[in-house]
Amino acid sequence: MAKWCRKCIYLKPTLEKLAADYHPRVKFYCIDVNNVPYQLVVRAGVTLWKDGKKQAEVIGGHKAYLVANEVREMIDDEGQP
Repeated sequence: MAKWCRKCIYLKPTLEKLAADYHPRVKFYCIDVNNVPYQLVVRAGVTLWKDGKKQAEVIGGHKAYLVANEVREMIDDEGQP
């Protein structure tokens, strides 16, 4: 999350609710994109990691409810065999 990004600020409460809904099955982390190496964060988004490997990603810029729906789909699809 970038402190200066308006969409990030609007999205944060939605992601916090998702974190509560999926706890303890999924852990959510908020990372300040201005304080991490460029290699880790190329663009703002929500990334699903499992066992140290990137599984899926939602790029920011959408309305909060659309991002939340995409994150739910990522999590639910990951549980499928």
